[in-house]
Amino acid sequence: MTRPLRRVLLLIACLSLSGALLIACGAEKEQEQTAAEILRETFRSGGAGIDDGRLSLRFELDPEGLLAIGGPVKLALDGPFAAPRPGELTRFDVRFVATLAHRPYRGSVRSTGRRALVTLEDGTYEVDRALVDRLRRSPASRRGAGGLAVTGFRPLRWISAPRKKGDARVAGVDTVRIGGRLNVERLLGDLDVLLTRAGGATSGSTLLTPKLRRQIAGAVDSSTVDVWTGASDRLLRQLAVRIVFFFKDDSSPLQVLRGGTINLRLRLDDVNRKSAPASAFAAPGRARARPLADLTGGSAANFFEGIGAGITGGRGRELFACLTAADGSSSSLARCVSKLAP
Repeated sequence: MTRPLRRVLLLIACLSLSGALLIACGAEKEQEQTAAEILRETFRSGGAGIDDGRLSLRFELDPEGLLAIGGPVKLALDGPFAAPRPGELTRFDVRFVATLAHRPYRGSVRSTGRRALVTLEDGTYEVDRALVDRLRRSPASRRGAGGLAVTGFRPLRWISAPRKKGDARVAGVDTVRIGGRLNVERLLGDLDVLLTRAGGATSGSTLLTPKLRRQIAGAVDSSTVDVWTGASDRLLRQLAVRIVFFFKDDSSPLQVLRGGTINLRLRLDDVNRKSAPASAFAAPGRARARPLADLTGGSAANFFEGIGAGITGGRGRELFACLTAADGSSSSLARCVSKLAP
């Protein structure tokens, strides 16, 4: 073979190899998922691919207005959870610390799947059996749906214009971070569903009426949402929301609030590792649990309606009087606030 011929063949081989590499790279690029596709995978069926794990939630409202007298409002939740079995509630054992007027209020909430209990300083209270049974008969519980579906949260409705923001490790897991714009009114709608279910209301809204949701959404100056999803399994590992809002003039529907900043961060650790034993969700003997009505004077709705009366119903000063009188006692605070319910 002559030298010129060898050169021609070598050139052809190089061009062929380069073409193959370009085709391969092009195919890989075509297969790369968009941010919207990644979100759809992450929240498919309400994130039902999550069977168990450990929940960590941090909420903080840094307010302006009368509510600012008490400083930032904070809530921290931590504990294991497991997806519900058909006909049962999600199982969890979550400890909480709520900080109001610079005072911490502690307790825990536990669900065995068939019973729900609240533990405070003076003992354990059982949530109304009628409410628990009603929640167990909901469509999501009948299917044994897990993930966010059982809470009523539907992130795909309130995240828009998603974009990739790089990779990160969360709780030892490689994740893809997706950022986007936040539809605050729709987020508040999902929050209202959760509050309504937790309070036991059978119809209507407990705290966040459609008018109130529109008013709050209209006062938003900026809002962002970020999602961290597993790079390989597309399961939610972290979600963060930030909202800055301000009511102009006297337009605030919340008589004790002019504006402020809201930060919310949800993190899921040990996802699908079955790290919590079944005993973690076991309930104490019935003799040790008192009816929740002994604490609230009625159902769980009384407590939520009491908060609503304090924030939106013109009883803000009475709400702060409850905070002062409770002096860090969660049970005293619950009794006082429940009495504000209309």
